[in-house]
Amino acid sequence: MTCPPTSTSPALRVLAARGAGAAALAAMLSGLAVAAVLTPAGAAQAAEIYCYKDPSGVWRSMKVPNGYAKLYKRGQARARLAAGRGAAVELCVTCEPQPGDGASAVAAARPASRALRLGDLKPPPAHDGLIDRAARDSGVDRALLTAVIAIESGFRSDARSPKGALGLMQLMPATAAALLGVADVEKALVDPATNVRAGSRHLRRLIDQYPGRLDLALAAYNAGEGAVRKYDAVPPYAETQQYVKDVIALYEQYRTQ
Repeated sequence: MTCPPTSTSPALRVLAARGAGAAALAAMLSGLAVAAVLTPAGAAQAAEIYCYKDPSGVWRSMKVPNGYAKLYKRGQARARLAAGRGAAVELCVTCEPQPGDGASAVAAARPASRALRLGDLKPPPAHDGLIDRAARDSGVDRALLTAVIAIESGFRSDARSPKGALGLMQLMPATAAALLGVADVEKALVDPATNVRAGSRHLRRLIDQYPGRLDLALAAYNAGEGAVRKYDAVPPYAETQQYVKDVIALYEQYRTQ
């Protein structure tokens, strides 16, 4: 499913313009839905698709219980109005982890680079162990692996991109098929541990393929090896160049923590 950006109503734009300025509004418009605040404690059957922007500004979709999408949208509208008034609004970036669900962390919205915003995010306790194991087994620096997950999915194990990339490390099923060797690749990638294990192995292979060039390894992870081979450099795609910068910046932050 493709998730186009949600338009802002004229009334909302007027209210926002009277507030703290364009920077705060831009930060809120590129933020995530106020998911955990609105989600009831009881479990319900997922029946519809809800679209949201992840911390990297990429539109993604997830299944939510039938009828809940309108609640998420109302929460987004309230957050945008509060941003327009200059209020400091906390957005729930992810949801408290349960088996197969997304993870949680709360960060204040502010006009800053994506890497700086995500630098406040920490892997939730439910994901700490699996990231440690994947880093140890693959030989990928834990800080690097954590940075890739943060940029790719914002620690949401239920993230799905419009192109079909799945899970914490946003793996395409075709890429993961050779790494997992299972019949139902998409089902396997929903499991956080399986997703990170496959993603870390894929990242390790790319790091080995481009020794001493982490930028090329990350570019290949984002845009594909063919694009890196074509240009013999980080491809001149705005998304890929920003992705490489963000991951490396966040990697440095995590290394010093």
